[in-house]
Amino acid sequence: MFTYRYRELSVALAKKGKYREALAKELRLHPEEIFNLQVERFSLDSRRKGDPKWSYNVIFDLKREVRATGNHAKGLVAATRDKETLESDPQKNSVAMPGHVDVIGAGPSGLWAALHLLRKGFAVDLYEQGKCVEERFRDIRRFFVDRNFNAYSNVLFGEGGAGAFSDGKLNTRTRNLFVEQVLHDMVDFGVDESVVTFAKPHIGTDRLVLLLRELRAEITRLGGKIHFNTALEDIEIKDGRIAAIQLKNVIANPDGVKQSNAGAAIPHWQPCEALVLAVGHSARSIYEMLHARGVALESKAFAMGVRVEHPQALINMRQLGLNVDTKLTGSAEYFLATPTLNKSSSAYSFCMCPGGVLVPCASEPGTLATNGMSYSRRNGPFANGAIAVPIAASDKLFGGLEFQRKIESDAYAVGGKSYAAPAQSIKAFLAHREDKSLPKSTYPCGLVQSNLWDWMDKTICKSLAEGFQNFDKKIPGFIEEGLIVAPETRTSSPLRMSRNNETLESVNTKGLFVLGEGAGYSGGIVTSAADGVRLAHYAKKEQ
Repeated sequence: MFTYRYRELSVALAKKGKYREALAKELRLHPEEIFNLQVERFSLDSRRKGDPKWSYNVIFDLKREVRATGNHAKGLVAATRDKETLESDPQKNSVAMPGHVDVIGAGPSGLWAALHLLRKGFAVDLYEQGKCVEERFRDIRRFFVDRNFNAYSNVLFGEGGAGAFSDGKLNTRTRNLFVEQVLHDMVDFGVDESVVTFAKPHIGTDRLVLLLRELRAEITRLGGKIHFNTALEDIEIKDGRIAAIQLKNVIANPDGVKQSNAGAAIPHWQPCEALVLAVGHSARSIYEMLHARGVALESKAFAMGVRVEHPQALINMRQLGLNVDTKLTGSAEYFLATPTLNKSSSAYSFCMCPGGVLVPCASEPGTLATNGMSYSRRNGPFANGAIAVPIAASDKLFGGLEFQRKIESDAYAVGGKSYAAPAQSIKAFLAHREDKSLPKSTYPCGLVQSNLWDWMDKTICKSLAEGFQNFDKKIPGFIEEGLIVAPETRTSSPLRMSRNNETLESVNTKGLFVLGEGAGYSGGIVTSAADGVRLAHYAKKEQ
Protein backbone atom coordinates (compact mmCIF):
# COMPACT_ATOMS: atom_id res chain seq x y z
CA MET A 1 0.00 0.00 0.00
CA PHE A 2 1.31 3.45 -0.95
CA THR A 3 0.33 6.62 0.93
CA TYR A 4 -0.01 9.98 -0.78
CA ARG A 5 -1.07 13.50 -0.01
CA TYR A 6 -2.77 15.75 -2.55
CA ARG A 7 -2.71 19.49 -1.95
CA GLU A 8 -5.13 22.08 -3.36
CA LEU A 9 -7.51 19.62 -4.96
CA SER A 10 -10.08 21.78 -6.72
CA VAL A 11 -13.78 20.92 -6.34
CA ALA A 12 -16.65 22.82 -7.98
CA LEU A 13 -18.65 25.08 -5.68
CA ALA A 14 -21.86 23.07 -5.99
CA LYS A 15 -20.00 19.78 -5.37
CA LYS A 16 -18.73 20.45 -1.87
CA GLY A 17 -17.72 17.16 -0.24
CA LYS A 18 -17.27 15.36 -3.60
CA TYR A 19 -13.52 15.24 -3.23
CA ARG A 20 -13.19 11.47 -3.90
CA GLU A 21 -14.61 11.90 -7.39
CA ALA A 22 -12.46 14.97 -8.03
CA LEU A 23 -9.30 13.18 -6.84
CA ALA A 24 -10.00 10.13 -8.98
CA LYS A 25 -10.53 12.32 -12.05
CA GLU A 26 -7.34 14.29 -11.34
CA LEU A 27 -5.24 11.11 -10.99
CA ARG A 28 -7.09 9.19 -13.73
CA LEU A 29 -8.15 6.47 -11.34
CA HIS A 30 -11.40 4.73 -10.52
CA PRO A 31 -12.83 6.07 -7.22
CA GLU A 32 -12.76 2.54 -5.74
CA GLU A 33 -8.96 2.41 -6.17
CA ILE A 34 -8.61 5.07 -3.46
CA PHE A 35 -8.49 3.78 0.13
CA ASN A 36 -8.50 5.45 3.56
CA LEU A 37 -9.21 8.86 2.10
CA GLN A 38 -9.19 11.63 4.72
CA VAL A 39 -9.54 15.39 4.52
CA GLU A 40 -6.74 17.20 6.32
CA ARG A 41 -7.84 20.75 5.47
CA PHE A 42 -10.26 22.45 3.10
CA SER A 43 -11.00 26.06 2.26
CA LEU A 44 -12.76 28.34 -0.20
CA ASP A 45 -10.44 29.45 -3.00
CA SER A 46 -11.78 32.77 -4.30
CA ARG A 47 -8.69 33.94 -6.16
CA ARG A 48 -10.55 33.77 -9.47
CA LYS A 49 -13.31 36.34 -9.07
CA GLY A 50 -16.65 35.03 -10.23
CA ASP A 51 -15.51 31.40 -10.12
CA PRO A 52 -14.65 30.33 -6.55
CA LYS A 53 -13.83 26.69 -5.87
CA TRP A 54 -13.43 24.47 -2.84
CA SER A 55 -9.83 23.49 -2.25
CA TYR A 56 -8.99 20.27 -0.35
CA ASN A 57 -5.80 18.84 1.12
CA VAL A 58 -6.29 15.08 1.44
CA ILE A 59 -4.30 12.01 2.42
CA PHE A 60 -5.07 8.56 0.97
CA ASP A 61 -3.72 5.09 0.11
CA LEU A 62 -3.31 3.32 -3.23
CA LYS A 63 -2.43 -0.29 -3.94
CA ARG A 64 -0.09 0.76 -6.73
CA GLU A 65 2.48 3.48 -7.08
CA VAL A 66 1.73 6.60 -9.11
CA ARG A 67 4.18 9.20 -10.25
CA ALA A 68 3.83 12.92 -9.64
CA THR A 69 4.34 13.98 -13.26
CA GLY A 70 2.26 16.10 -15.57
CA ASN A 71 -0.35 18.71 -14.81
CA HIS A 72 -2.82 16.12 -13.55
CA ALA A 73 -0.59 15.33 -10.54
CA LYS A 74 0.83 18.75 -9.67
CA GLY A 75 -0.39 18.49 -6.07
CA LEU A 76 0.63 14.89 -5.42
CA VAL A 77 3.40 13.99 -2.96
CA ALA A 78 4.38 10.77 -1.20
CA ALA A 79 3.36 10.81 2.46
CA THR A 80 3.27 8.88 5.72
CA ARG A 81 0.58 8.71 8.36
CA ASP A 82 3.01 9.11 11.23
CA LYS A 83 1.57 11.76 13.50
CA GLU A 84 2.81 13.32 16.69
CA THR A 85 0.42 13.01 19.64
CA LEU A 86 0.08 14.63 23.03
CA GLU A 87 0.79 11.26 24.62
CA SER A 88 4.30 11.23 23.22
CA ASP A 89 5.14 14.78 24.39
CA PRO A 90 8.09 14.60 26.84
CA GLN A 91 6.66 17.60 28.75
CA LYS A 92 3.52 15.70 29.69
CA ASN A 93 3.10 15.46 33.49
CA SER A 94 6.15 17.64 34.08
CA VAL A 95 4.67 20.25 36.45
CA ALA A 96 3.78 19.12 39.97
CA MET A 97 0.53 20.62 41.29
CA PRO A 98 -1.60 19.94 44.38
CA GLY A 99 -4.64 17.73 43.91
CA HIS A 100 -7.09 20.62 44.25
CA VAL A 101 -6.99 23.60 41.87
CA ASP A 102 -8.99 26.85 41.96
CA VAL A 103 -9.71 28.36 38.52
CA ILE A 104 -10.79 31.98 38.13
CA GLY A 105 -12.71 32.80 34.96
CA ALA A 106 -15.10 30.74 32.83
CA GLY A 107 -13.86 31.92 29.46
CA PRO A 108 -12.20 29.51 27.02
CA SER A 109 -8.89 29.13 28.89
CA GLY A 110 -10.55 28.64 32.28
CA LEU A 111 -13.19 26.21 31.00
CA TRP A 112 -10.69 24.04 29.12
CA ALA A 113 -8.21 24.10 31.98
CA ALA A 114 -10.96 22.92 34.33
CA LEU A 115 -12.15 20.25 31.88
CA HIS A 116 -8.75 18.70 31.30
CA LEU A 117 -7.58 18.96 34.89
CA LEU A 118 -10.72 17.07 35.90
CA ARG A 119 -10.04 14.45 33.23
CA LYS A 120 -6.63 13.91 34.84
CA GLY A 121 -8.15 13.37 38.27
CA PHE A 122 -7.70 16.80 39.86
CA ALA A 123 -10.42 18.36 41.99
CA VAL A 124 -11.46 21.73 40.53
CA ASP A 125 -13.49 24.70 41.73
CA LEU A 126 -14.24 27.16 38.91
CA TYR A 127 -15.24 30.72 39.86
CA GLU A 128 -16.87 33.18 37.46
CA GLN A 129 -17.91 36.70 38.44
CA GLY A 130 -20.61 36.72 35.75
CA LYS A 131 -23.62 34.53 35.14
CA CYS A 132 -24.25 31.32 33.24
CA VAL A 133 -24.60 31.94 29.52
CA GLU A 134 -28.42 31.71 29.43
CA GLU A 135 -28.85 34.41 32.09
CA ARG A 136 -26.01 36.44 30.60
CA PHE A 137 -27.75 36.42 27.22
CA ARG A 138 -30.92 37.84 28.82
CA ASP A 139 -28.92 40.55 30.62
CA ILE A 140 -27.28 41.63 27.36
CA ARG A 141 -30.62 41.77 25.54
CA ARG A 142 -32.06 43.83 28.41
CA PHE A 143 -29.11 46.22 28.31
CA PHE A 144 -29.67 46.90 24.61
CA VAL A 145 -33.16 48.13 25.54
CA ASP A 146 -32.84 49.87 28.92
CA ARG A 147 -29.10 50.82 28.82
CA ASN A 148 -28.68 49.82 32.49
CA PHE A 149 -25.15 48.45 32.51
CA ASN A 150 -24.44 45.30 34.56
CA ALA A 151 -20.77 45.37 35.48
CA TYR A 152 -20.62 41.60 35.99
CA SER A 153 -22.91 40.24 33.26
CA ASN A 154 -22.30 41.82 29.86
CA VAL A 155 -20.70 41.32 26.44
CA LEU A 156 -17.29 40.85 28.09
CA PHE A 157 -18.02 39.07 31.37
CA GLY A 158 -19.85 35.82 32.08
CA GLU A 159 -19.70 32.17 31.08
CA GLY A 160 -17.86 31.80 27.77
CA GLY A 161 -15.91 35.03 28.17
CA ALA A 162 -15.76 37.78 25.56
CA GLY A 163 -15.65 35.17 22.77
CA ALA A 164 -19.19 33.98 23.47
CA PHE A 165 -20.57 37.24 22.07
CA SER A 166 -18.21 37.78 19.17
CA ASP A 167 -17.97 36.38 15.68
CA GLY A 168 -17.22 32.91 17.02
CA LYS A 169 -14.27 32.33 14.71
CA LEU A 170 -12.28 29.19 15.50
CA ASN A 171 -9.51 29.69 12.96
CA THR A 172 -6.04 30.47 14.23
CA ARG A 173 -2.59 30.85 12.72
CA THR A 174 -1.38 28.49 15.46
CA ARG A 175 -2.10 24.85 14.63
CA ASN A 176 -0.63 22.57 17.25
CA LEU A 177 -1.73 19.53 19.21
CA PHE A 178 -3.37 21.64 21.92
CA VAL A 179 -5.43 23.50 19.33
CA GLU A 180 -6.39 20.20 17.69
CA GLN A 181 -7.55 18.88 21.06
CA VAL A 182 -9.79 21.91 21.59
CA LEU A 183 -11.42 21.48 18.19
CA HIS A 184 -12.02 17.78 18.78
CA ASP A 185 -13.53 18.60 22.18
CA MET A 186 -15.89 21.02 20.48
CA VAL A 187 -17.04 18.30 18.10
CA ASP A 188 -17.70 16.07 21.12
CA PHE A 189 -19.88 18.86 22.53
CA GLY A 190 -22.03 19.04 19.41
CA VAL A 191 -20.21 21.36 17.00
CA ASP A 192 -20.07 20.22 13.37
CA GLU A 193 -17.00 18.07 12.74
CA SER A 194 -15.93 20.32 9.86
CA VAL A 195 -14.36 22.70 12.43
CA VAL A 196 -11.42 20.30 12.60
CA THR A 197 -10.65 20.50 8.88
CA PHE A 198 -12.11 23.76 7.57
CA ALA A 199 -9.39 26.42 7.29
CA LYS A 200 -11.66 29.19 8.64
CA PRO A 201 -14.16 27.51 10.96
CA HIS A 202 -16.91 29.55 12.55
CA ILE A 203 -19.81 28.53 14.77
CA GLY A 204 -21.47 31.80 15.77
CA THR A 205 -22.84 33.06 19.07
CA ASP A 206 -26.03 30.99 18.85
CA ARG A 207 -24.14 27.68 18.61
CA LEU A 208 -21.49 28.75 21.10
CA VAL A 209 -24.27 29.01 23.67
CA LEU A 210 -25.23 25.39 23.03
CA LEU A 211 -21.58 24.29 23.21
CA LEU A 212 -21.14 26.05 26.56
CA ARG A 213 -24.13 24.22 28.03
CA GLU A 214 -22.65 20.86 27.05
CA LEU A 215 -19.20 21.84 28.34
CA ARG A 216 -20.67 22.97 31.66
CA ALA A 217 -22.56 19.70 32.00
CA GLU A 218 -19.37 17.69 31.35
CA ILE A 219 -17.39 19.66 33.93
CA THR A 220 -20.14 19.03 36.48
CA ARG A 221 -20.37 15.35 35.54
CA LEU A 222 -16.63 14.97 36.19
CA GLY A 223 -17.07 16.40 39.67
CA GLY A 224 -16.08 20.00 39.02
CA LYS A 225 -17.83 22.73 40.98
CA ILE A 226 -18.82 25.89 39.12
CA HIS A 227 -19.53 29.03 41.16
CA PHE A 228 -21.21 31.83 39.18
CA ASN A 229 -21.62 35.39 40.53
CA THR A 230 -18.38 34.92 42.47
CA ALA A 231 -15.53 37.38 42.00
CA LEU A 232 -11.89 37.17 43.02
CA GLU A 233 -11.22 40.17 45.26
CA ASP A 234 -7.72 39.54 46.56
CA ILE A 235 -4.93 37.01 46.97
CA GLU A 236 -2.52 36.27 49.79
CA ILE A 237 1.09 35.40 49.04
CA LYS A 238 3.40 33.91 51.65
CA ASP A 239 7.09 33.28 51.04
CA GLY A 240 6.61 33.80 47.30
CA ARG A 241 3.76 31.27 47.02
CA ILE A 242 0.01 31.62 46.67
CA ALA A 243 -1.57 30.88 50.06
CA ALA A 244 -5.18 32.07 50.02
CA ILE A 245 -7.81 33.81 47.90
CA GLN A 246 -10.55 36.23 48.85
CA LEU A 247 -13.87 35.67 47.07
CA LYS A 248 -17.12 37.64 47.06
CA ASN A 249 -20.61 36.83 45.83
CA VAL A 250 -21.64 39.76 43.66
CA ILE A 251 -24.41 41.52 41.77
CA ALA A 252 -24.51 44.93 40.11
CA ASN A 253 -26.72 47.92 40.81
CA PRO A 254 -28.76 49.22 37.86
CA ASP A 255 -26.20 52.00 37.37
CA GLY A 256 -23.44 49.41 37.00
CA VAL A 257 -21.78 49.97 40.37
CA LYS A 258 -20.40 46.72 41.75
CA GLN A 259 -21.52 45.59 45.18
CA SER A 260 -21.85 42.47 47.30
CA ASN A 261 -25.02 40.44 47.53
CA ALA A 262 -26.95 41.22 50.68
CA GLY A 263 -26.58 37.65 51.85
CA ALA A 264 -22.82 37.61 51.43
CA ALA A 265 -21.73 41.17 52.10
CA ILE A 266 -18.42 40.23 53.67
CA PRO A 267 -15.78 38.78 51.31
CA HIS A 268 -14.40 35.52 52.61
CA TRP A 269 -10.89 34.10 52.56
CA GLN A 270 -10.11 30.48 51.84
CA PRO A 271 -6.83 28.55 51.54
CA CYS A 272 -5.46 28.03 48.05
CA GLU A 273 -2.36 26.11 46.95
CA ALA A 274 -2.86 26.30 43.18
CA LEU A 275 -4.62 29.20 41.48
CA VAL A 276 -5.29 29.41 37.74
CA LEU A 277 -6.02 32.95 36.54
CA ALA A 278 -7.97 32.90 33.28
CA VAL A 279 -9.69 36.24 33.65
CA GLY A 280 -9.70 37.70 30.12
CA HIS A 281 -8.17 40.91 28.84
CA SER A 282 -10.80 43.22 30.34
CA ALA A 283 -10.48 42.25 34.02
CA ARG A 284 -8.70 45.49 34.82
CA SER A 285 -9.28 45.31 38.59
CA ILE A 286 -7.39 42.00 38.63
CA TYR A 287 -4.32 43.61 37.04
CA GLU A 288 -4.40 46.37 39.64
CA MET A 289 -4.81 43.91 42.51
CA LEU A 290 -1.97 41.70 41.28
CA HIS A 291 0.34 44.69 40.97
CA ALA A 292 -0.51 45.75 44.51
CA ARG A 293 0.39 42.24 45.74
CA GLY A 294 3.73 42.24 43.92
CA VAL A 295 2.89 39.75 41.14
CA ALA A 296 5.09 40.39 38.08
CA LEU A 297 3.36 42.27 35.26
CA GLU A 298 4.73 43.98 32.19
CA SER A 299 3.47 46.50 29.68
CA LYS A 300 2.99 45.16 26.14
CA ALA A 301 2.02 46.36 22.70
CA PHE A 302 -1.63 46.15 21.70
CA ALA A 303 -3.92 47.84 19.15
CA MET A 304 -6.89 50.20 18.99
CA GLY A 305 -9.06 51.65 16.28
CA VAL A 306 -12.67 51.60 15.13
CA ARG A 307 -15.36 49.32 13.78
CA VAL A 308 -16.40 49.79 10.16
CA GLU A 309 -19.65 48.59 8.64
CA HIS A 310 -20.50 48.00 4.98
CA PRO A 311 -23.36 46.41 3.05
CA GLN A 312 -22.55 42.72 2.87
CA ALA A 313 -23.53 42.76 -0.81
CA LEU A 314 -20.59 45.07 -1.55
CA ILE A 315 -18.11 42.77 0.19
CA ASN A 316 -19.59 39.70 -1.54
CA MET A 317 -19.28 41.33 -4.97
CA ARG A 318 -15.73 42.61 -4.45
CA GLN A 319 -14.36 39.47 -2.82
CA LEU A 320 -16.19 36.71 -4.70
CA GLY A 321 -17.27 38.33 -7.95
CA LEU A 322 -20.61 38.83 -9.65
CA ASN A 323 -23.35 36.19 -9.72
CA VAL A 324 -21.79 33.92 -7.07
CA ASP A 325 -24.33 32.06 -4.95
CA THR A 326 -23.42 32.97 -1.36
CA LYS A 327 -25.73 30.23 -0.12
CA LEU A 328 -22.95 27.92 -1.32
CA THR A 329 -19.96 30.00 -0.26
CA GLY A 330 -21.23 31.81 2.80
CA SER A 331 -20.91 35.58 3.15
CA ALA A 332 -17.54 36.92 2.04
CA GLU A 333 -14.80 38.15 4.37
CA TYR A 334 -11.87 40.48 3.93
CA PHE A 335 -8.37 40.55 5.40
CA LEU A 336 -6.66 43.88 4.90
CA ALA A 337 -3.36 45.34 6.02
CA THR A 338 -1.19 48.22 4.91
CA PRO A 339 1.79 50.19 6.19
CA THR A 340 1.00 53.81 7.07
CA LEU A 341 2.70 57.05 8.19
CA ASN A 342 5.87 56.40 6.18
CA LYS A 343 5.93 52.81 7.44
CA SER A 344 6.11 53.96 11.07
CA SER A 345 2.64 52.53 11.68
CA SER A 346 0.04 50.35 9.97
CA ALA A 347 -3.68 49.70 9.73
CA TYR A 348 -5.21 46.25 9.50
CA SER A 349 -8.52 44.45 9.74
CA PHE A 350 -9.25 42.34 12.78
CA CYS A 351 -12.18 40.11 13.82
CA MET A 352 -14.15 40.67 10.63
CA CYS A 353 -17.81 39.60 10.98
CA PRO A 354 -19.55 38.73 7.70
CA GLY A 355 -23.31 39.17 7.95
CA GLY A 356 -22.81 40.27 11.55
CA VAL A 357 -23.93 42.96 13.95
CA LEU A 358 -22.23 45.59 16.08
CA VAL A 359 -22.52 45.54 19.87
CA PRO A 360 -21.59 47.90 22.71
CA CYS A 361 -18.70 46.49 24.66
CA ALA A 362 -17.72 47.81 28.10
CA SER A 363 -16.44 46.35 31.35
CA GLU A 364 -16.70 49.47 33.50
CA PRO A 365 -19.44 52.07 34.05
CA GLY A 366 -18.95 55.31 32.18
CA THR A 367 -16.99 53.81 29.30
CA LEU A 368 -17.88 52.64 25.80
CA ALA A 369 -16.17 50.39 23.28
CA THR A 370 -17.55 48.50 20.29
CA ASN A 371 -17.26 44.95 19.06
CA GLY A 372 -18.76 42.75 16.37
CA MET A 373 -20.58 39.43 16.59
CA SER A 374 -22.38 37.12 14.23
CA TYR A 375 -24.68 34.16 14.31
CA SER A 376 -23.95 30.81 12.72
CA ARG A 377 -25.69 31.57 9.42
CA ARG A 378 -23.87 34.90 8.93
CA ASN A 379 -26.73 36.00 6.71
CA GLY A 380 -27.30 39.56 7.92
CA PRO A 381 -27.31 42.45 5.43
CA PHE A 382 -24.20 44.12 6.85
CA ALA A 383 -20.54 43.22 7.28
CA ASN A 384 -18.41 44.72 10.01
CA GLY A 385 -14.79 44.52 11.05
CA ALA A 386 -12.32 46.21 13.33
CA ILE A 387 -9.73 48.40 11.64
CA ALA A 388 -6.93 48.63 14.16
CA VAL A 389 -3.68 50.54 14.56
CA PRO A 390 -0.77 49.11 16.63
CA ILE A 391 0.00 50.85 19.93
CA ALA A 392 3.53 50.49 21.30
CA ALA A 393 4.10 49.21 24.82
CA SER A 394 3.90 52.07 27.31
CA ASP A 395 6.85 53.14 29.44
CA LYS A 396 4.41 53.11 32.39
CA LEU A 397 2.99 49.78 33.52
CA PHE A 398 -0.61 50.97 33.32
CA GLY A 399 -0.04 53.50 30.54
CA GLY A 400 -1.78 51.41 27.88
CA LEU A 401 -4.74 50.68 30.14
CA GLU A 402 -5.08 54.39 30.95
CA PHE A 403 -4.98 55.17 27.22
CA GLN A 404 -7.82 52.68 26.62
CA ARG A 405 -9.89 54.16 29.46
CA LYS A 406 -9.40 57.71 28.19
CA ILE A 407 -10.71 56.93 24.71
CA GLU A 408 -13.57 54.81 26.10
CA SER A 409 -14.60 57.54 28.58
CA ASP A 410 -14.51 60.18 25.85
CA ALA A 411 -16.61 57.97 23.56
CA TYR A 412 -19.18 57.46 26.32
CA ALA A 413 -19.42 61.24 26.85
CA VAL A 414 -19.65 62.03 23.13
CA GLY A 415 -22.40 59.42 22.80
CA GLY A 416 -24.51 61.23 25.38
CA LYS A 417 -23.71 58.87 28.27
CA SER A 418 -26.40 56.49 27.03
CA TYR A 419 -24.19 53.91 25.24
CA ALA A 420 -25.03 55.44 21.88
CA ALA A 421 -21.86 55.23 19.79
CA PRO A 422 -20.03 58.06 18.02
CA ALA A 423 -20.21 57.42 14.27
CA GLN A 424 -19.01 58.96 11.03
CA SER A 425 -19.04 57.90 7.40
CA ILE A 426 -15.56 57.13 6.08
CA LYS A 427 -16.06 59.87 3.45
CA ALA A 428 -16.75 62.47 6.16
CA PHE A 429 -13.90 61.16 8.29
CA LEU A 430 -11.43 61.68 5.45
CA ALA A 431 -12.82 65.21 4.99
CA HIS A 432 -12.57 65.99 8.74
CA ARG A 433 -16.27 66.91 8.89
CA GLU A 434 -19.38 65.73 10.68
CA ASP A 435 -22.11 63.99 8.70
CA LYS A 436 -25.51 65.61 8.15
CA SER A 437 -27.08 62.16 8.50
CA LEU A 438 -25.90 58.59 9.00
CA PRO A 439 -26.79 55.40 7.12
CA LYS A 440 -28.50 52.43 8.71
CA SER A 441 -26.46 50.39 11.17
CA THR A 442 -26.84 47.23 13.20
CA TYR A 443 -25.57 48.94 16.38
CA PRO A 444 -28.44 48.41 18.88
CA CYS A 445 -28.06 51.46 21.15
CA GLY A 446 -28.18 54.24 18.59
CA LEU A 447 -25.53 56.36 16.86
CA VAL A 448 -24.43 59.95 17.43
CA GLN A 449 -22.96 61.99 14.57
CA SER A 450 -19.43 62.90 15.50
CA ASN A 451 -16.21 64.08 13.93
CA LEU A 452 -13.80 61.53 15.38
CA TRP A 453 -10.83 63.84 14.83
CA ASP A 454 -12.22 66.06 17.62
CA TRP A 455 -11.74 63.51 20.40
CA MET A 456 -9.86 60.42 19.24
CA ASP A 457 -6.08 60.18 19.26
CA LYS A 458 -4.74 62.06 16.22
CA THR A 459 -2.03 59.52 15.37
CA ILE A 460 -4.62 56.74 15.33
CA CYS A 461 -6.87 58.87 13.12
CA LYS A 462 -4.06 59.65 10.67
CA SER A 463 -3.11 55.99 10.37
CA LEU A 464 -6.75 54.98 9.88
CA ALA A 465 -7.25 57.63 7.20
CA GLU A 466 -4.28 56.39 5.19
CA GLY A 467 -5.37 52.81 5.71
CA PHE A 468 -8.89 53.50 4.39
CA GLN A 469 -7.48 55.07 1.24
CA ASN A 470 -5.33 52.00 0.59
CA PHE A 471 -8.16 49.58 1.40
CA ASP A 472 -10.40 51.31 -1.14
CA LYS A 473 -7.91 50.34 -3.84
CA LYS A 474 -8.36 46.67 -2.88
CA ILE A 475 -12.12 46.86 -2.25
CA PRO A 476 -13.58 49.69 -4.38
CA GLY A 477 -16.46 51.22 -2.48
CA PHE A 478 -14.81 50.70 0.92
CA ILE A 479 -14.76 54.50 1.42
CA GLU A 480 -17.97 55.42 -0.40
CA GLU A 481 -20.18 52.92 1.44
CA GLY A 482 -18.31 52.61 4.74
CA LEU A 483 -19.56 53.70 8.17
CA ILE A 484 -17.25 54.09 11.18
CA VAL A 485 -18.61 53.24 14.65
CA ALA A 486 -16.13 54.06 17.40
CA PRO A 487 -14.08 53.04 19.26
CA GLU A 488 -12.61 49.52 19.05
CA THR A 489 -10.24 49.30 22.03
CA ARG A 490 -10.32 45.68 23.20
CA THR A 491 -8.36 43.88 20.50
CA SER A 492 -5.91 42.61 23.12
CA SER A 493 -4.53 43.37 26.54
CA PRO A 494 -2.03 46.21 27.10
CA LEU A 495 -0.54 44.18 29.96
CA ARG A 496 1.02 40.75 30.36
CA MET A 497 1.25 38.60 33.47
CA SER A 498 4.88 37.48 33.32
CA ARG A 499 5.12 33.70 33.30
CA ASN A 500 7.50 30.81 32.78
CA ASN A 501 6.54 29.52 29.36
CA GLU A 502 7.61 25.98 30.24
CA THR A 503 5.27 25.74 33.26
CA LEU A 504 2.78 28.62 32.66
CA GLU A 505 3.49 29.69 36.25
CA SER A 506 4.03 33.29 37.35
CA VAL A 507 7.74 34.12 37.30
CA ASN A 508 7.67 35.30 40.90
CA THR A 509 4.65 33.64 42.54
CA LYS A 510 4.67 29.87 42.97
CA GLY A 511 1.34 28.13 42.54
CA LEU A 512 -0.09 30.99 40.44
CA PHE A 513 -0.72 29.89 36.84
CA VAL A 514 -1.74 32.55 34.31
CA LEU A 515 -3.54 31.72 31.07
CA GLY A 516 -5.20 33.11 27.99
CA GLU A 517 -5.82 36.59 26.64
CA GLY A 518 -5.91 38.16 30.09
CA ALA A 519 -2.43 36.91 30.78
CA GLY A 520 -1.33 38.30 27.41
CA TYR A 521 -0.44 34.98 25.75
CA SER A 522 -3.21 34.24 23.25
CA GLY A 523 -5.43 36.03 20.81
CA GLY A 524 -8.73 34.24 20.36
CA ILE A 525 -11.19 31.56 21.42
CA VAL A 526 -9.20 28.52 20.34
CA THR A 527 -5.73 29.67 21.36
CA SER A 528 -7.06 30.68 24.78
CA ALA A 529 -8.72 27.30 25.24
CA ALA A 530 -5.51 25.62 24.05
CA ASP A 531 -3.64 27.42 26.83
CA GLY A 532 -5.94 25.66 29.31
CA VAL A 533 -5.35 22.27 27.68
CA ARG A 534 -1.61 22.90 27.78
CA LEU A 535 -1.61 23.59 31.52
CA ALA A 536 -3.53 20.40 32.27
CA HIS A 537 -1.26 18.44 29.93
CA TYR A 538 1.81 19.56 31.89
CA ALA A 539 0.19 19.04 35.30
CA LYS A 540 0.76 16.05 37.54
CA LYS A 541 -0.45 15.53 41.10
CA GLU A 542 2.06 16.19 43.81
CA GLN A 543 3.04 13.08 45.74
